[in-house]
Amino acid sequence: MSENLDLVVLGAGISGLCLAHRVARAGRKVLVLESAAEPGGCFRSQRQPAGFWFEMGAHTLYNSYGSLLAIVDELGLHDRMLTRQKAPFRLLVDGKLRSISSQLSLSELFLSAWHVFTERKQGRTVAEYYGKLVGRKNWTRVFAPLFAAVPSQPTDSFPAEILFKKRPRRKDIPRSFTFAGGIQTLTDRIAAGPGITVQTNAKARTLARRDGGFVVEIDGGDRVVARRLALALPAPEAAGLLAPFAPEVAAALARIQVAKIESVGVVAEARQVALPRLAGIVPVDDTFFSVVTRDVVPDEHLRAFTFHFRAGVSLDERIARICAVTGLGRDQFAYVATHATSLPSLSLGHAGLTEEIDRHLPASGLYITGNYFGGLAIEDCSLRSAKEANRALAELV
Repeated sequence: MSENLDLVVLGAGISGLCLAHRVARAGRKVLVLESAAEPGGCFRSQRQPAGFWFEMGAHTLYNSYGSLLAIVDELGLHDRMLTRQKAPFRLLVDGKLRSISSQLSLSELFLSAWHVFTERKQGRTVAEYYGKLVGRKNWTRVFAPLFAAVPSQPTDSFPAEILFKKRPRRKDIPRSFTFAGGIQTLTDRIAAGPGITVQTNAKARTLARRDGGFVVEIDGGDRVVARRLALALPAPEAAGLLAPFAPEVAAALARIQVAKIESVGVVAEARQVALPRLAGIVPVDDTFFSVVTRDVVPDEHLRAFTFHFRAGVSLDERIARICAVTGLGRDQFAYVATHATSLPSLSLGHAGLTEEIDRHLPASGLYITGNYFGGLAIEDCSLRSAKEANRALAELV
C-alpha cells in the first residue's frame, strides 16, 4: 500500500501529467496511475530502434499553446524542438488526390461570406455555423470532411464554440512544431520530473473516501492512499469509478459520449512511395477520417503514414485500404503499428454538463481534468489541468 501521498492522479495522458507537473512543482508528492504500458495517452510516438519515429495520435503543437509552453519552458525542452516543415493537405475524391481549392465552389463561398458578420457561434452546431459561412455544398463536399479529420469523427453536431479558438502566439516559438523523438518526448519528460512517480499497467478498479482522503484499489489488489484524488480519464470510465461516492458528478460525466478511433501506421522506404510529399490526406466519404504523414519532418530514407479509421473496420480491411491509397503492397511495409483510442463526441448543451461537474467539485478533494472541458485541443487540456492544479494546491495548504 502506498501512503503519505498528497495527490494521486488516474491517467498519464497530457491532461493528467500537466496537472501532476504543476502540483509536484509546488513541492507536493504525486503518484500517477496509468492503465497502459507507458504514459502519453493521445501522445503516441512510435519509435524504432534506428531512431525513426512517427505519430500514431496527436501530431502537432502550436506556438499559441501558452499554458503548455510554460511547462516546456520549465522543462528546458527548447533544444529538442523541431519545426514542422510546410507541406500540403490533399482531399481524396473518387480515388484521386485533389487540392482543397479545386473542390470549392468559389461562387457559393463568395455569396455566403457575408454571414461572418452576422452569425454567432453560441448555441449553434458546427454544421449550422460554418455551413452558413461557406455554403451548404462547400460544407458537405469539403469542410465537413476537413473538420472531421481533426477529432477523427463527424463534427456536424459539435458546439461551434469548441473548435478553432483564437489564442495569442509566442513569436519566439515556431508556429507549429514537434520534438526530436516525437511529441511523446514531452510527456516522457513530464513523467520523469521531480516529485512525480508514474506507475504503468495500473488500472484503478475501485475508489473510496477514507479519513479525509481517498483509497484507490488497483487491479491485482494493491491499494493507494492519498490526501487528494484527480481523474484524467475518458468520461465514461471516470463516471463508473465515481458513481459510488460522487453520484452527481458521475451522472454528468456519464452523459458525455465518446467516439472510438482505430489507427494503423505504416513505414515504407521513401524510394518505393510514389505519393507526393504531403502533410496529410482527408478523404470524402471513406472508412478512415484522415492520413497523417511524417513528411513534415522529412527523413532521407523512410516515409510514414498513419490512417485514423472509423471503429469496426477489420485490420485486414484497414491494411487493404492503406495499400490502395498509398499504392504499396503489404510486403513493402517495413513496419506496421496499430493503436486504439477514444475522443469525446460533443453536442449542444455540453457546457451545461461541465458546469454541473464543476458545481459539485469545490472543497471535495476531488479534481477532474481531460479533453472534454474547454475543448479537444491540447492547450484546452493544459488549461483545465492548470485550473484544477491551482485548486488542489489551495486545498493542500
